[in-house]
Amino acid sequence: MFPRIARGALPSGDTTCTAMAARAFFAGLLATGLLLSALSGKAAAAPQDSAATRRPAASAPAPRLPDAPMELLPAPRPPAELARDQGSPRAACLAAARRAEQVHGLPPGLLVAIALSESGLHAHALSIGGRAHYPEDLAAARQLLRQAGTGRSVMAGCVQVNAQVHARGSDWPLDPVRSTDWAGGILRRWYMETGTWDEALRRWHGGSAASTQRVMCRVRAKLEVTAPGSGLLRTGGCSDAETVQARRNGLALLEVAEMRDPTP
Repeated sequence: MFPRIARGALPSGDTTCTAMAARAFFAGLLATGLLLSALSGKAAAAPQDSAATRRPAASAPAPRLPDAPMELLPAPRPPAELARDQGSPRAACLAAARRAEQVHGLPPGLLVAIALSESGLHAHALSIGGRAHYPEDLAAARQLLRQAGTGRSVMAGCVQVNAQVHARGSDWPLDPVRSTDWAGGILRRWYMETGTWDEALRRWHGGSAASTQRVMCRVRAKLEVTAPGSGLLRTGGCSDAETVQARRNGLALLEVAEMRDPTP
């Protein structure tokens, strides 16, 4: 046993070394305890970076892509290239739609079917206040577009761009290459967002439920002409008589455009 001594008194004789050793031992224990406590506190406060304890970051929902991504509008073409389209507006629209399908990875025949439905495959087609115009030359189309003013709805070009919304003060929709390139980029982005070409086409139209249904049925009928047997669009509820008429009309217009297309 340790000899009994007064608390706080220094021991004397042989007990001095023993007491000093005991004091050093307990002081070491105290310091070690404090150090371990501090280290454990830091470990609890610091984020764990091990694979077992790391929590996966919460994935944010994908943002909705812009409905009118004007950054996809191609640069204006040189006048010499525009002049080559003057031979046949229908052939120019057809060639541009097929090119845009390849550029943007669209299903074959889809954009041609849309152009058939929208403009009858006519690069200069205009719908001004609901009245259709099909000028054969670009100069006449530009004049009609300028005269339309701002008080009426104006749809222009191969894919019938809403000129009052997307081309105010400009005639770029009358360039079939620019308008189909723009449309192809939008359709591709909307397909990537929605996951189906049906939904991408519905957003392209952007009208009421009834008018959108009519457009979906019309495009599906045209697609049976431009890509027979594709089964791409699955919209139901279409009138058989209207489908037959739309298909017949689309076939006739496609044949006219192909006959006038100078490309092999």
